[in-house]
Amino acid sequence: MNVLSQQEIDELMRSLTSGEDSNDSWGKKEAYKKYDFRTANRFTKDHIRTIGGVYKTFDHLLSNYMVGLLRTSCEVEVLSHEEMSFMEYFNSVPSPSVISVVKVAPTGGTLLLDISKDLVFSIVSRVLGGTESVQSDNRQFTDIELMIMERIIWQILACYDEAWGKIITLSTRLERTETGMQFAQIVDNNEAVFVVTLNIQLGAEQSVISFCLPRQTMAPIFKKLNMQDTITVATEKGGEAYRDELREVLGHADVEVSARFNPTIATTEDVLRLQVGDVIKLDHELNKPITVMLQNRPKFKASYGSLRNRYAVKIQEIIGEETT
Repeated sequence: MNVLSQQEIDELMRSLTSGEDSNDSWGKKEAYKKYDFRTANRFTKDHIRTIGGVYKTFDHLLSNYMVGLLRTSCEVEVLSHEEMSFMEYFNSVPSPSVISVVKVAPTGGTLLLDISKDLVFSIVSRVLGGTESVQSDNRQFTDIELMIMERIIWQILACYDEAWGKIITLSTRLERTETGMQFAQIVDNNEAVFVVTLNIQLGAEQSVISFCLPRQTMAPIFKKLNMQDTITVATEKGGEAYRDELREVLGHADVEVSARFNPTIATTEDVLRLQVGDVIKLDHELNKPITVMLQNRPKFKASYGSLRNRYAVKIQEIIGEETT
């Protein structure tokens, strides 16, 4: 039970007498964020941390690519990343802009890459020899401009795959490009998506691109990451007990073992003339060891003979990994 001091009692009585809100006397209200039940627990803190690390790598890769392509200084940084519904993202994308519908393998999902109008005109101008962005005047993109951007988007996706490569192998493929969100709806309006916005500064000009990552596209990726983390933790925590259990499981696995002499070269004509009873001279000396193959990979050197009326080999040497 908490006991109030005389000063706290006086302040409480004073607030009741004056009709003021007593919360003001006890300090400021803590800031809070409304809980959105539609996107609850869709992207955990670990998921957000993983995505943040990937896009930090992507920043550097994209910046280097843009510098080489446009021959001008380029700085890329993550401006924001947040979880929202697809409808909220839908309403936030201006028109026109170049919106790429991207297929993601092996998950089979889809993501969106939105490149702002100003950045598109700035890139096209520099690719065609200009130094500044073209005045758009709210006009639509021409077919030539869209074709140029599609080639560049393929390279951006290559950087994206490389950024994910340290964590998991992804293969993204550009399916189509649109200039309005009404033609690029890939999930339901209430579906949770994770939106990453990047700021790109070309010289003195600043523009943005954004990635829209639906939950259903990222879920298989996070599942694989969770499995990798589980194996890592089990290995670290289990120690010798885990290794013994692993040896026990692998000890019952079947492997193919074969012993091979050195190969012999013969012509097709000689092979066609072979008859029953003919002898083939092998290119293998009697005193030389033969190679024992494990799953078609050389593993041992051995001598050959017989044991209990069956052919047998006796291991003489283990072949090092560097020689395989």
